[in-house]
Amino acid sequence: MPGPPLVPDVTDVAAELSPDVVTVARVSWSTDTETTGYVSFGETDAYGLTTPISDLGTDHQQLLLGMPADTVVHYQVHVSDGTLQGASDDHTVTTGSLPSGMPTMTVTGDPPTQWAYQVIPTQGTTYVVLIVDNQGRTVWYDQLPAKGNLMRALITHDRQHMVYCLAGPQDALEDGQIEWVSLWGDERITVDFPNIDHDMAELPDGTIASIVSTAAPDGSPYAGATADRIVELAPDGTQTDVWNAWEQLDFAGLGLEGAHSLTHGNALDYVPSEDAYYLSTKELGTIFKIDRSTGQTLWGLNGMLNDFSFPKGTELIQLQHQFELVDGGILIFDNGPQSRGYSRVVELSLDTTAMAADQVWEYIRDPSIYVFAKGDVHRFDDGTTQVVWSSSGEIQDVNPDGSVYWQLDAELGQAITFVQVVDDLYAR
Repeated sequence: MPGPPLVPDVTDVAAELSPDVVTVARVSWSTDTETTGYVSFGETDAYGLTTPISDLGTDHQQLLLGMPADTVVHYQVHVSDGTLQGASDDHTVTTGSLPSGMPTMTVTGDPPTQWAYQVIPTQGTTYVVLIVDNQGRTVWYDQLPAKGNLMRALITHDRQHMVYCLAGPQDALEDGQIEWVSLWGDERITVDFPNIDHDMAELPDGTIASIVSTAAPDGSPYAGATADRIVELAPDGTQTDVWNAWEQLDFAGLGLEGAHSLTHGNALDYVPSEDAYYLSTKELGTIFKIDRSTGQTLWGLNGMLNDFSFPKGTELIQLQHQFELVDGGILIFDNGPQSRGYSRVVELSLDTTAMAADQVWEYIRDPSIYVFAKGDVHRFDDGTTQVVWSSSGEIQDVNPDGSVYWQLDAELGQAITFVQVVDDLYAR
């Protein structure tokens, strides 16, 4: 009489730490027949996290992402040949200690449930890109040489790399670069991208769209000044101009003179469902909606080139940075002028048929602070809002009534630039 079917045999289970990112481990294993597989892992043998499922084969490996430093990580391999399943015993690997020079983060409040991880680029005594979990613990890091300006860091859509917007110094913007770093830490690809400035966005196919500072065309009355373009860098290396402020905006009568940026683009978002870009211009005080397929400016919100009506007495938004579209409107980090003495977050409702805008919510930190550079906002599905007080090195998660339920503070002298909220470190 035949015995029970044989479960796929899991052998050669092993884990190694990345020599470059000691919070990342790579688990490898083999099976005697072709199988798919994944790894359950966590800080106890209850696990709680899983990797994606590997391709069919006999030799497999997966990265364990999201674990803090100096932690015993339990893991178990699960395999399937399509009919039968098998699993390894429980194994452990211990993550390493963070290198010296890493910024210290202090957290107040219980871990939020609205998000799992955040990509946080920091500037100060060192340039460091961090991924932190909702307890404020560093689970991935990259220490960069202090070159130019680290403006934006994103985990790519396929969850294989981090990508950085590295603007050149203000007196040498031609030294700008876009850089990709593998999550394992062993691969670094750098593309020179002259005059990239302030921000970039990744499209679903991996194309990088960036703000590029551009000199006035020959014969312009604004000789010596600059304005911005949106330029796309496709995965095959092709560059495409999508939008050009010199062609799309009329600066006449605005009183803008001198050898400086007439637009000072400082925040860029892409909305796939609209195939549209949204661009914040600090100098104009205006956020533009741009049709990606045609490169046409659809409208401007606020500031010198505003197309919307506002109720009488509405406080102006000035020197704004990051923003986020929300249901029925837009959230904006309003830095404001130094003379006002404080920065704030403003939510506007937008009626793009009647071209009318109205302020429906604002948040001012208590006590108030002034953020002279950067600033970021994000709205969660439950209606709470995250505010990044960039130059003050602080992140707050706040309720609709303005009460703070979670806060992260970087050590003194360490600023935070633009933050990416991430639900999962894997592409599923």
